[in-house]
Formats: sequence, C-alpha cells, structure tokens
Amino acid sequence: MKTYKHLYSQIYDFRNLLKSYYQARKCKSEKNYIIAFEWNLEKNLFEIQEQLKNCNYQFGPYHSFYIIDPKKRLIFAAPFQDRVVHHALYNIIEPIFDKSFIFDSFACRKNKGTHKAVGRLKKFMRAFGDDQFYIFKADIRKYFPSIDKEILFSLIQKKIADRKVLYLIKKILESTKEQKGIPIGNLTSQLFANIYLNELDQFVKHKLQVEYYCRYVDDFILLHRNRKQLQEWKEMIKEFLSQSLRLELHTKKQEIFPAKIGVDFLGYHIFRDHILVRQTTVRRFLRRFKSGKMPQQSINSYLGHFKYADSFGLMKKINKIYVERYPDFSQNLRVDALALSSS
Repeated sequence: MKTYKHLYSQIYDFRNLLKSYYQARKCKSEKNYIIAFEWNLEKNLFEIQEQLKNCNYQFGPYHSFYIIDPKKRLIFAAPFQDRVVHHALYNIIEPIFDKSFIFDSFACRKNKGTHKAVGRLKKFMRAFGDDQFYIFKADIRKYFPSIDKEILFSLIQKKIADRKVLYLIKKILESTKEQKGIPIGNLTSQLFANIYLNELDQFVKHKLQVEYYCRYVDDFILLHRNRKQLQEWKEMIKEFLSQSLRLELHTKKQEIFPAKIGVDFLGYHIFRDHILVRQTTVRRFLRRFKSGKMPQQSINSYLGHFKYADSFGLMKKINKIYVERYPDFSQNLRVDALALSSS
C-alpha cells in the first residue's frame, strides 16, 4: 500500500491557509467572529502558519449544542480559526484517502451526495428486472460517538507516513475529552468517518463479494435475490463490525424485507420504477411551514428535495393549501410544479 510523506508544508502553505479561510467562512460571512478574524486576516493567517510550522498549534474548546431535524443530535462547533486549520488539513489529505474509497460510498465526497446515492440505489433495483428480490438495510448504533480513536489512527497511518501530519491529526482526535468518538460538526470528522467505514466497504465488496451495496455515512443497503444469503451476510457484517471496528448495528434499524414494498433511504421511499418523498419528511415540512417561521433557505432546501422525487401531486397539494395564505410563495411552488410536469 502506498504511503505519503512530505505533506506537512503543504498544509501550512499560505495559499492553502487563505483558501481554507474562505472555505471555513462560506455562508457565514456576516458572523461577528468572522468579521473580527477578517479585520486582521493576514496577521491571523500568518500566526496560524507560524504555529503550525513550529508544531505548537493549540486547538481551542468546542461550543456544543443540540439540533433536532429530525432526531436530536449533539453538535460540536470548533473555534473559527480551528476550522481554518481543519480545512487546511482536509484539503491535503482528503484526495489521498478518497482514491481508496469504493464508488458506492456517497457521503461527504465530491460529486456524490444524497441524490447520487438514491439514483444509484434505484439503478440497482432496476437491474433485477422484477420485484422478486430482497433488501437488507441497516445503520450503525451511535456511530460517531462509537468510533475507536486508536483504530481510526491506525487506519490513517496506513496511508500517511508524515510524522508531523500524524501529530496534527492526533491533536484533533485528542481535542475532545472523551476517549471514544469524534465530534459531529468537524469537517475532519466527515473524512475520518469515511476512513473508518471504508473498512466495512472493502469487506463487503471484496470479502463477501456483494454486487449491490451502497452506503451513506452509517446507513447502508445490500440487495440480493436470496433472503437467506442476505441473512448470512448480515451475521458476517455484525461479526466484522464488532471484532474489527468495535461497532454494532442499531437493534431496531436492521431488517431484511421484500423489495416490492420499497425502501426508505435518505428521506425518500424508493421503488424500482419511482421515488416518493417519505411521509415523515412531508409532515415535518408542513408543520414547520405552517408555523410561518421557516427560513427561505430551509424552504428552498425542502423543495429541492421534493423535486428529485415523483412529487408533482405533492407540489400541487402544497400550492392548494397555501395559495391564499402565502400567495408569493405559492406562485413559486406553482412554477416548480409546472417544471416537474415538463421534465
């Protein structure tokens, strides 16, 4: 396996730090802490550069908070200058690891994402030619808090041989007090999570030789004609996760079922010949929209989600409900519905 050295100077290269600053401030440029950082931008970046050069950069404390959309999650927000460093590291090492990831890993990667994952799954389902096959769907129990830092670091060492880069990564892993787990919210955590479950991907594709498999973060799906074969794979996957990664499947979120009933995945209910928006997603949107406090950005996000599915009827329904209460918004929806009908 090829290892990579002489990377550290690329991380603290001023051009990379400047690029990382703009990446970290994206969609947040009006925040006071970013305005303050930008006021002395060159000075702040040179200070970060000097500290990285001397290997004495100190990561600050996280600000933690909960979000609920749809389930409750604890998010850790790093100080802004730490986020600049995260981006600087990510820019250099992410392409190295991405080369080793399987095609059908879709989370937090360039030219991937939820819609690509859903499209790929639908393509897999259509490949069977009929509905006479089965689906095994599962996710990892408390994935991010369960990642073993020592195992993760050993996996990173298989690719990265630059001692200073490894030192910086170690500092990031040790920036939280917990012995296990990585913080949801860090850019680096997205990459680390993919590195960790790439082990599962390789096991499924090369050891089990599963043809139809895709994963998004810790949600994954296998398809096969034979239900018994899926059951065997399920047990082998559980054993592999436990022994190699110290992870376990979510007890209530692992099931094998006929493909003809469709599968819930990434906010959609997917069949061989069509895609629907999950009813829980629709209800959540309507509840938030009725409150009148839903930001336009969130509204646009939901509409983009709906438009990827066969949702002409849904868009008409939303138009009808809100045509009087929100005439301007309803007109926008009407345009979207017409666009759907002609696509």
